Amino acid sequence: MKPVYDGYCFSRRADKTVYNSSMCLYYLTKVRQEQTFLNPEDYLDPACDQDGYKLEQLFSLADKETVDTIIDRYLQGEPFNLLKLSENINLNQVRKYSREQLLSMLYYLGYLTVNRNSTLDSGISLVIPNQFMSKLFAKCTIEFRFRNNAVFSSQKLDVSEMLSVEDDLSSFASSCTEFLSLIMSNQVLVHMKEMALNLVLYAKLEELSKDDFEVRLQKSLRVVGEGEKFADLVVTVNKGTDTECIYLIELKYLTKTEASDKSGESSLKNTIMDAKEQVLKYKSALDFKGKNIKAYAMVFAGPDCVYCEQQ
Repeated sequence: MKPVYDGYCFSRRADKTVYNSSMCLYYLTKVRQEQTFLNPEDYLDPACDQDGYKLEQLFSLADKETVDTIIDRYLQGEPFNLLKLSENINLNQVRKYSREQLLSMLYYLGYLTVNRNSTLDSGISLVIPNQFMSKLFAKCTIEFRFRNNAVFSSQKLDVSEMLSVEDDLSSFASSCTEFLSLIMSNQVLVHMKEMALNLVLYAKLEELSKDDFEVRLQKSLRVVGEGEKFADLVVTVNKGTDTECIYLIELKYLTKTEASDKSGESSLKNTIMDAKEQVLKYKSALDFKGKNIKAYAMVFAGPDCVYCEQQ
C-alpha cells in the first residue's frame, strides 16, 4: 500500500509522510469483502480521479506553454518549484491558470505534495506523492504531449515477434530505436530520461491494445524477500488463450555521452547488469506464478537500443 497511497507531506520540516485515508479505506474494504490479498493499484477509490479526467481538466485551464513546462519537469523527474502557493483563486474570474495557480491547485487537490528533501532557501518545492498520482501525470502527458502529435503518431512499433511468442525481440528493439530517433530529432521530447523512455514506449504499445493484447506501465509486483516492486513494461499477448505469454521488460537509459566517454564502457556494463538483476527479480514475482513469462533487459544509449536480451 505504501508506494501507491503514501507520500503526502504538508511541511518541509515534517519527518514523516501520511497516507491518503480515502484510498486506504476503500482498498481495505475491498480486501475484507474478498477475503484475499488484492493489488492496491487495481482497487482505487472512484472519488480519487482514477481515470485522470479531473487532472486533464485542470491542465486544459492553463495555456500550452505552462502545461508543457510542467510536463517537461515531470518527464525529467524534477520537483516543481515556486515562490509561494496562490491562496486566492477565483474560478469564476480566472480564464487561464498561471503556472503558480495551476501548481497551487494541483497541491490543494492532492496531485502534488511538499518536497521534504528540498534544498531551496526560500519558496516551496512540490513533488508527486506516490505511484498512483505519478500514473495520472503519465496519462495526461500522453494526452497533451503525444496523442495528437503527428510525428509521434506516424510510426508503429514492431511487435510481430511478441505476437508470435518468439524469444528474439530484435525487430522490436530496432523499431524502438527508429521511433526514438524520430521523436528526439523532431523535438517531441527535448530531454530524454529513463522516466520519459518508459512513458513513450508504453504510449506506443498502448495504441495496439485490444482484447488479447495488454500493456501495463510500472506494474506492481510482489517479490519474495523484496516486497513490492514495479516492473517498467509488462506486455501480455494472446491474453486468455492457451498460448498466453507475458513479456516482462526492464528499461534502462544512458545518454550517448555517458555510454561513449572513457568510463562509458564501465557505465554501460553496470547498467546492463542492473537491468538483468532487476528483471530476474521481477520474473520471480508471486503474480507470475504458473504463467509463461519471458523476461528482457533493454538498455538504450540515447535513442539507440544497445542491449536487448532475454534473461
